[in-house]
Amino acid sequence: MIPAMRSSRGTKPDQGSTGDFRSLITTPDAGQKASLSLSDGSRIAVIGGGPAGSFFGYFTLMMAQMLGRDLDVTIFEPKDFLTPGPGSCNRCGGVISELMVQTLAVEGINIPSSVIQRGLSSYELYTELGDVSIETPTKEKTIASVYRGGGPQDLVISDKDSFDAFLLRRAVEKGARHCARYVDRIAFEEGKPVLFSGEERLMQADLVVGAFGVNTWKVPQFEGLPFRYHRPRMTRTAIAEIALDPDYITERYGNSVQLFLLPVKNVLFAAIIPKRSYVTLCILGKAINRSTVDVFLAHPKVRALFPEGRLDRLACMCLPMMNVGAPRRPYADRIVFIGDSGSTRLYKDGIGGAYFMAKSAVKTVIMNGVSRKDFAGNFMPDYRSIRVDNRFGRFLFWVTSMFRKFGFLNAAMLEVVDKEQADPSDGRKILSAILWDMFTGNERYRSIFFRAIAPELVIKMTWSAVRHFFGGSHDR
Repeated sequence: MIPAMRSSRGTKPDQGSTGDFRSLITTPDAGQKASLSLSDGSRIAVIGGGPAGSFFGYFTLMMAQMLGRDLDVTIFEPKDFLTPGPGSCNRCGGVISELMVQTLAVEGINIPSSVIQRGLSSYELYTELGDVSIETPTKEKTIASVYRGGGPQDLVISDKDSFDAFLLRRAVEKGARHCARYVDRIAFEEGKPVLFSGEERLMQADLVVGAFGVNTWKVPQFEGLPFRYHRPRMTRTAIAEIALDPDYITERYGNSVQLFLLPVKNVLFAAIIPKRSYVTLCILGKAINRSTVDVFLAHPKVRALFPEGRLDRLACMCLPMMNVGAPRRPYADRIVFIGDSGSTRLYKDGIGGAYFMAKSAVKTVIMNGVSRKDFAGNFMPDYRSIRVDNRFGRFLFWVTSMFRKFGFLNAAMLEVVDKEQADPSDGRKILSAILWDMFTGNERYRSIFFRAIAPELVIKMTWSAVRHFFGGSHDR
């Protein structure tokens, strides 16, 4: 018997190969059928109730219902994602990309106003040599800032909700069960995985989906698998919540994310995300620590965004880890890893990555099977596509770091973006759109890379950079 469980039964597609599920309802050829497959009554255990786990539960039950199949899905997640403070926090900036908002709406998952802290329509980009505003190419306020958990410890808002709690409820409404227990060990009995919490046996499953985060303090131990699971390669980041008067946030920040490419040691880039009564500071880079945060906050361009004395005490701050790699083989018979425990998008759009890989896993287990061979042939190509795309991302962020490091490149970038933003007849705004998509996670890095090497943009940037370099002045 599974303890602490509650149940509720209910009755723009992704750009990857997973597609709209309605187009996937076909019968596999006899030669393609797997030796391990799900049937009516099969039990699926999902470890982790964040976006990856909730998406998997939701879409598995949606597709099973379309096919007239009866599957049992249990999501193990001890957090409620609603209690303010670190106990329910998912240690994330909480920005949902423009594409993700639209894609979820197509799937019938409309994010309610109680979840959205603020609609965002532009970026204010701060560099050592100047600043520039970049507006959304669609001119719509479709980016959403949210809390992934319950928000800061002292947050008191009667109508607030969290994105992760909302998604978990949608999965439960679709028919999943939520079990508020830690899973700390998985063993195999008679060829099937069995989940344990301490010495207590929770359930035997036909499939286990690892959807836990990289900051989970109890990572399940897997016994008897043909491979040893290793956490993805990670880097440390900084997340802080800063309380401000809501009117001040509206007047000073409006609907803009404040983005920083400043020459602060170890900081690749940073962002301040406005919400209702707080702004969320996110710092990414290498060897981030409390000293890095203090140095960054002391920078004049950063301090100018806050009232005097407001930065002396942060409402809360943590130094969480972020996935920047991926396990080489994220599956075995009856086991698959998705979300942060598997492969996700580099630095940005973790929710979009969770959605993409959850749908890929669902398509595999429903239409093919749950064997190692099924995952290798159907899930792994999508998994590998994210790993390959992240290589383009690493190169693009390296180029961005050059803009931060060298004044003549910084000045050239600002000049080109300024001209694009000021010219209403320039519908393409190539560099502006590239920067927008990079920092929102709105496009695949591969697509951004090939747009970045377009001859028109290369010529503009080269000419501007040469003028600033030989002109001896990097002022705009």
